[in-house]
Amino acid sequence: MIRKVSNDELDSAFALIWEVFQQFVAPDYTSEGIDYFYNQFVIGQSFRESFHDNLQTMYGAFDNGKLVGVLSVSKNHHVSCVFVDKNYHRKGIATKLFSKVISELKQQGVERIELNASPYAVPFYHAIGFADIGEESIYHGIRYTPMRLQL
Repeated sequence: MIRKVSNDELDSAFALIWEVFQQFVAPDYTSEGIDYFYNQFVIGQSFRESFHDNLQTMYGAFDNGKLVGVLSVSKNHHVSCVFVDKNYHRKGIATKLFSKVISELKQQGVERIELNASPYAVPFYHAIGFADIGEESIYHGIRYTPMRLQL
């Protein structure tokens, strides 16, 4: 089941994000990048509050009530977090999350979404139609490739 994550479920979502980040994304980052990600996107009060303030929306994939994947998107249509439990990789979870978000954004008249892809995720994003819009860069130790998907 794909649905919006409630404010009461955000702690579980951030725990999932941190767990999956450590397993699949952190190996491509410096210690500075790992610390920055943790402080900004896992425990960062500003990012967490953006969900309560409806500046970000998080969607979750649930398997028998267990949160197994998340995707968050901002009001300016920037995808900030896409993480799926390792036991659910290659089962279409992230693709289903994107399908739900894209469907809702199209209904709102949104024409494109953007994201900054980690090196681990670039092949997946290319496979679902995202295109690079810049070179790989590093910001505070975080390696990313800016990407866009025309809806």
